Amino acid sequence: MSLKKNYLLAYNAALIFGWALVLTVTAKACITLGPKHVYENVEVMLLGAQTAAVMEVLHAMFGIARSPVLVTAMQVSSRLMVVWGVLYIAPPSRAAFLPLANVGGVDLGLGLPSLLFAWGVTEVVRYSYYFFKLLGTVPHAVTWMRYTFFIVLYPLGVASELFLTYSGFPHLVSTGALSYPMPNPYNISIHFPSIVVMFFLGYVPGFPMLYMYMVNQRKKVLAPRKAKRA
Repeated sequence: MSLKKNYLLAYNAALIFGWALVLTVTAKACITLGPKHVYENVEVMLLGAQTAAVMEVLHAMFGIARSPVLVTAMQVSSRLMVVWGVLYIAPPSRAAFLPLANVGGVDLGLGLPSLLFAWGVTEVVRYSYYFFKLLGTVPHAVTWMRYTFFIVLYPLGVASELFLTYSGFPHLVSTGALSYPMPNPYNISIHFPSIVVMFFLGYVPGFPMLYMYMVNQRKKVLAPRKAKRA
């Protein structure tokens, strides 16, 4: 087995474990402490697991993995903006919640738990798919989940990202976090809230493009064998 294959197997196994841990800790915190206490319990694991995804951009760039560089960079950068540019520096976003429904007395809606559920399930399935693919055989159930769960989880994740960003935005403006106003020795001005707005405006063309990319991939991968031969 080559060094590259061993490295990728270890990388994917570590991320499967990391995101499974994020999901487990999130669920436990929600049940025992409540949604408002999720972030303080999952912060280190979340930041570590998501930041590790930067390696995927490098994998794509240097041909270590067969992934579209642009698509990979867009997905990773949006996640990093949320975890570091919003959740990490804007505490109000961590406890924000938008109720959408009530099932059995339990409020369901957008917030950090919905974000971590969407991200966590997606990533555990995705890294499992890559792991088994490296071994040579991917269980059909894993393939089906990889190219089906996104139909619901991707919009849920994006909606949660945008809501949490909206919730933390006033804090970014009032504190001037990561901004660099003039006058200053370098004669430049950086207004981080404006950067955040411009970044997430990219979701307008970006989300449909990435979603349709996955839809087309689903058709190719899950198409009946006869249709593939035709």
